[in-house]
Amino acid sequence: MRIVKLLSTTFVLLLNINLMILAQQPSSKIAAANELFKQQKWEEAAKIFEEVTEEEPNNGRAWYFLAMSLHSIGKYEEAVKAFQRNISIAGSPASMYNIACSYSRLNQKDEAFKWLEKAIANGFAQFINLDTDKDLENIRDDVRFKKMADLVERQVRPCKFIDEAHQFDFWIGEWDVFNQQGQKTGTNSVQQIAEGCGLLENWTSTLKNNGKSINYYDQNTGKWYQFWIGSGGGALRYEGNFRDGAMRFEGETVVNGKRTMNRLTFFKIDENTVRQFAEVSNDDGKTWVVSYDFKYIKRLSDSKKE
Repeated sequence: MRIVKLLSTTFVLLLNINLMILAQQPSSKIAAANELFKQQKWEEAAKIFEEVTEEEPNNGRAWYFLAMSLHSIGKYEEAVKAFQRNISIAGSPASMYNIACSYSRLNQKDEAFKWLEKAIANGFAQFINLDTDKDLENIRDDVRFKKMADLVERQVRPCKFIDEAHQFDFWIGEWDVFNQQGQKTGTNSVQQIAEGCGLLENWTSTLKNNGKSINYYDQNTGKWYQFWIGSGGGALRYEGNFRDGAMRFEGETVVNGKRTMNRLTFFKIDENTVRQFAEVSNDDGKTWVVSYDFKYIKRLSDSKKE
């Protein structure tokens, strides 16, 4: 979708940002071109922006808006040249994308896909709506279009494609939680968040205490992290890995100079059962004491959906 279209709030925002930048202490000529552009008087705007680029050949923004104006009046080949000048000056991925749009309008599919892939590779995926952009109608039925859609999806929602980011998915669900004596200790709602990049825990005990934790996998470190805060003010920070069939976290707290080591392990028993096992050590890990040992049972209404 070209940035001038009113169908996309994101693109209108980008347009406004670019116009604000371009409007910073503009000459009277640029100010006039800006106003014509905002009024969608593309042909008149193009004439002035062309004059500006002749006077200021390294004005990348002027080249960009000249190209947008030319594209908007159907002068696609001229628009491509102006976008390419912008790229040579500013390296704009927006221009790469709009070149793809211009080539699509010209029905030059090979060039359209080449530039679309360049735009995606240069970080423009989050601004692209492949399914609704009318500029891309000529290439949408091409088998290569699915590849472009996959590339966009991998940039916009990368965690969907990272196996390690889903190692803790077995904890997602609505749970009733019991101790080893079979007494209910609380409920837990664990939700996938951030397009699969993390889990949000929402704990409520039968004693009306509550707490939340954020859990996520960090590709940079190759580790999982959990950050917990409870209504009683207790805060815990863990890091760990999924190994030997379980999610294993370790952390420590220091209170009044006393160091306590913590271990927290989650075992998937089956699709509807999870064990959460917590231990503490006050002697630098020489001995460990069980803090709690919980059994999670997925609620019937939730498990039926599987």
